[in-house]
Amino acid sequence: MKHALYIIMCMCLMLLASCTQEKKKGKVIGKVQSAPYELLVVADKEWLKTDAGQSLVNMTETPIEGIPQPEPNFRATYIYPHAFSGTFRGYANIIVVNVGKKYKEARLGWASNVYAQPQVVLSLEAPDDKSFAELVMAHRESILEAFNANEFKRERAFLKKKHSGVVSRQVQKQFGVDIQAPVDVDDIKKGKDFMWASASEQEFRLNVCVYTLPLREMTAEKLVEARDSVMKINIPGGREGQWMETDRRSVLSGSVTVDGKDLMAVRGFWDMKDDAMGGPFVCYVYPDEKRQRLLIAEGFVFAPNTKKRPLIRQLEATLQTINLQP
Repeated sequence: MKHALYIIMCMCLMLLASCTQEKKKGKVIGKVQSAPYELLVVADKEWLKTDAGQSLVNMTETPIEGIPQPEPNFRATYIYPHAFSGTFRGYANIIVVNVGKKYKEARLGWASNVYAQPQVVLSLEAPDDKSFAELVMAHRESILEAFNANEFKRERAFLKKKHSGVVSRQVQKQFGVDIQAPVDVDDIKKGKDFMWASASEQEFRLNVCVYTLPLREMTAEKLVEARDSVMKINIPGGREGQWMETDRRSVLSGSVTVDGKDLMAVRGFWDMKDDAMGGPFVCYVYPDEKRQRLLIAEGFVFAPNTKKRPLIRQLEATLQTINLQP
């Protein structure tokens, strides 16, 4: 994880440097044209059938964590090197593969905003298949996290331009912080130190919750206990004896970096007690020392028979827009 964060920090520095360079040269770069979570792989398609090629394919098809059915982190498109031109250069996330004896050692290279912005172009070079496969294995986690960070950056930029004013105003009024939620999330329910906003007009439901806990050292286990207590009070079911609870077998915890700060993140599945409803959730913990509290921001999805990845990722980007400043 530390190595992955280091890679992402390096990428951020490169992004800043590239933007400065473009300004000095007066260079104009267009916006990326690919859909969210699309990945372009530039490599010989026959080579991709080899064991080394399959190590790359397997990486690109790695399932996202914390959703009920397997869905890959990215939808990959594979093209031959001679086809890499035109609209293909407008992808936000690109991997370029080069394997051959002219490369003295296996190496991973990054570049940003080469053909469009915000864009990350990764080059994987190796003298032979064995060293290529080893390179992929050594860096697969950091590669996926870096591309995901680029996608979160795109999503936050979109939310900054177009978001739910209803949610922003309520969270500012109730908690004194800023948040930018999807524009369709506009149905508000309030509780004590708790807010639940949902997009109830859609076939699928996006939900954002914000609540506070006393400032203290937090673990995933303690957070789940607090979450179940808060949700039991504030999100009851349709019948007596029903409320939202956490499927504790599904809980995954880790850390994320938002604006240079490491935050605790917990994700997994929720369900409605004694009911068939359920889905994925993701939760961020923001220590707010100024107000002596923990601010908990959560997104959860109810979307039967619908792909969950784009929905839960959109909500996770929402959590990253939290601004504790007054």
